[in-house]
Amino acid sequence: MNLSRAIQCTSWLHKIAAQSYQRWIRAILTSFLALPGCSAGTMTKVQPETTDSLILTSKLVRDYRLNLFHKSNESLIPRRPPKISSFKISHQGQPVLIKDRDGKKVTIWDAWFLKDAPEPAVLASSNHVYLITTGYRSADVGQAHVTTVANNGGALNTYQWLDNEHGTPGRAQFSFPVDNSGASRFLKGGRYLLVNECSVLDVHTLTVHPFDLISKAAIEHTDGFARVSSILVGFSPGKTQLVFLGTRYDHQRQRSEYALLAVDFATNHPYAVPFRRSATHFVLPEDATSDWLSTYFDWTTDSNGKELLRVHPYTHYPPWHGRWVQNAGKTPPIRYELKPVLPVMFDHFMSWIQKQYPAIEPKINRREGWISADLTINGAMFSCYFRDDYKRLGLECTDQTLLKTIGDLFDGELRQGHFQDGFAEMDSD
Repeated sequence: MNLSRAIQCTSWLHKIAAQSYQRWIRAILTSFLALPGCSAGTMTKVQPETTDSLILTSKLVRDYRLNLFHKSNESLIPRRPPKISSFKISHQGQPVLIKDRDGKKVTIWDAWFLKDAPEPAVLASSNHVYLITTGYRSADVGQAHVTTVANNGGALNTYQWLDNEHGTPGRAQFSFPVDNSGASRFLKGGRYLLVNECSVLDVHTLTVHPFDLISKAAIEHTDGFARVSSILVGFSPGKTQLVFLGTRYDHQRQRSEYALLAVDFATNHPYAVPFRRSATHFVLPEDATSDWLSTYFDWTTDSNGKELLRVHPYTHYPPWHGRWVQNAGKTPPIRYELKPVLPVMFDHFMSWIQKQYPAIEPKINRREGWISADLTINGAMFSCYFRDDYKRLGLECTDQTLLKTIGDLFDGELRQGHFQDGFAEMDSD
């Protein structure tokens, strides 16, 4: 069948060759993105041995639900509603109908062909996320299959490759109802795709692995630790487990406790790895990064060969050091910060900075729970302060370049093991 006669408006053409199978010689994936005003194009014929294909079309519609309501006169604000894209998926010339759990027709606002899938496959984004395949590898050949990958997205879906950056997770991507028609229609970057932080799609096998870290049963299984946020901390070397940050509150000690939550996504088996904040130099939730994970934790295997996460048994822990903190919406935009520290750290820093710049004459103010100093270096005003309640020392300056230079120099001293007596405990027993 010449598909070009059935298409009057098309802007691009792509073709994917699927893997060979015993029953099928080759599967050709043909797709196009139809937009108003585009010139006509030609479509490649599907080989007679493989008559199945997926076709993806889109159009722009206006979403009148996004009109703003004016409270003063209880009327709609006159404005032109934004355009959002709407995608349709067809198989063998017939539309693929996608319904939600209530049996209602689903509107797709974004869709991609999975570049590295073993057969023609589309990942579709709506209030839920769906996988559409052509059934080449099943007994029901020629029928489009719709599988729910995740059903908790709402108006925002997230996607994150777990193994695209040297085997480690990449940045999360987002999909929501806007004009997505101009974006690429191909999704690639790895084998394992984390969807909505609750399901893993194995692109090479088109297998969906939902996992649970938020139900009451799951939290009980992880000793009361609940996931702090959706931020992914790491991915195991064997590509079997995801790692998130978890917390629980100790009412007796009146403090939060932390653990890493590892989950074998293929078996939906989670477990908690508690850790001491001081032993792992963990101050804020954003400290839980892949580099931090590789520094203070190890991946081992149990007697059955299953991957197992544990705290690294340090004899001598790495030295404490500082961090750069972004002050959103403020001037200056960054500051150098040390935490948790004792008052003596302020004296360490002032002694060190006066050795670097002997001509400075800092004005030091001390009162209960607070120490501060104002000093001028190369014409730039610096402010150094210590807060006992937060166990924090901060350094700010109007000259961001000079601030970065001085902060990095002092941080280099700390990383060599100097001034470590100025640090306090985060979680004293």
